[in-house]
Amino acid sequence: MSLEIFYIIFEISNFLAIVIVLMAFIPFKGRNFESRIIGVASLIMVATYLILISFTFHGKEVNIPQSVAVVLIVITLALLYHISLQRRYSHFFFISTAVFFIFSVCNLFFWQKDENNSYTDAIGSFLLIIYGIMYLYRLLVDLPVQQLHTVPMFWFNAAILIYRAGALFLFLFTHYLVKVLNNDLLIYWTFHNILAIVHQIVITIGLWQDLRNTKLRSLSPSVP
Repeated sequence: MSLEIFYIIFEISNFLAIVIVLMAFIPFKGRNFESRIIGVASLIMVATYLILISFTFHGKEVNIPQSVAVVLIVITLALLYHISLQRRYSHFFFISTAVFFIFSVCNLFFWQKDENNSYTDAIGSFLLIIYGIMYLYRLLVDLPVQQLHTVPMFWFNAAILIYRAGALFLFLFTHYLVKVLNNDLLIYWTFHNILAIVHQIVITIGLWQDLRNTKLRSLSPSVP
């Protein structure tokens, strides 16, 4: 895997993150609240990208801001699921997020430190997969199955499950494959970025559906 291909795929992912931010916040009024949270998560990704450029230019370690971004994104998406599930499982979300945060801090300062914090990624992905399965269950129980494609959160959840389930293997075994077997990290992160692109495309479908729903509501006659 060449470095040029890696950078092309990486830049496509960053471009899609910017598109998601724009779609999530323009227009802002009357939008689905889940779309705003998705926009915040993508905004964190864009900000992280800019920070990484600055750190690389000044010769600083980039894994620390990456690790902080992972924690912020997982917590943001936990809030997304908490709200989408109508705050039914507040104690579970609070405890699981707190445990994840404590583990992430310990991993950053004591275990993997300034290396690639793959353990933090793995635990965060595992939690988000659990949240996604919980959402699917409540979707089957509470929501009508007709026109499910018009629910933006359905697309957001599908995107998160696709990405997190696919990348979980990488997060679990990256440290062993790179440090013990001396495999090329570039290959794994290229695959990771391809998954991220698929994830972002599905999110844009959900955001487009939310924009469509917002437009339809604005054209509907007001209920007296």
